[in-house]
Amino acid sequence: MPSTPRSTAGRRARTPDSDARGQLLDAAIALFAERGIANTTVAQIAAAGHVTSAMVHYWFDTRERLLDAVVAERLAPLFHAIWDAADVELGAPLALIQAIVQRMFDVTGRTPWLPSLWLREIVNEGGLLREQALRHIPVKRVAGFGQNIARGQQSGEVNEGIEPMLLFNSILALVMLPQATAKIWRRINPTLTLDRATLERHVGTLLMHGVAGRASDAARRPRATSRRTS
Repeated sequence: MPSTPRSTAGRRARTPDSDARGQLLDAAIALFAERGIANTTVAQIAAAGHVTSAMVHYWFDTRERLLDAVVAERLAPLFHAIWDAADVELGAPLALIQAIVQRMFDVTGRTPWLPSLWLREIVNEGGLLREQALRHIPVKRVAGFGQNIARGQQSGEVNEGIEPMLLFNSILALVMLPQATAKIWRRINPTLTLDRATLERHVGTLLMHGVAGRASDAARRPRATSRRTS
């Protein structure tokens, strides 16, 4: 006869319920993004997920396993969504940059908690997801991106003043930081618009054209000198 899950006194046998587990994971990650992992209790996660604290332990046993699940099941797929389609070897540099920026905005559009979580728990020193997240970063593809940008400099397609291996860091900051700090800037300037269209246009313009406008370009150009005739 097939075996059945064993149960001990006071505990019922475990049965799979992936939907409820996923909803609880979503509730946890939203709280982590809002208040930080260290400031979030199991009881708060349970309340947000509409279950008991015992159910949190039922699915994840320990906080460490919960954090592992956050990274493996929520963050890692987002890294893949950004990088898997990137042709870092043969893609044209400027098109590659634009595609990565678009996919990053696609990802943050689907997961509005990501920018805040990224800032709180990965970027900040002591962030509790840093080490787990770093293990899922596609390091070779990020390096390939930098090499692609370097080739673009050699061909004249990319500004030679750019540091190729720092460009992705800059893209990441341009996309993530305004979204992660949106509440602060709206308090300072309530009329500030931070919708996706505005941010995407802003980031794209900075990356493709820089800050200086046409008037600045004209001011920097050497003036033609007229030749005097004798």
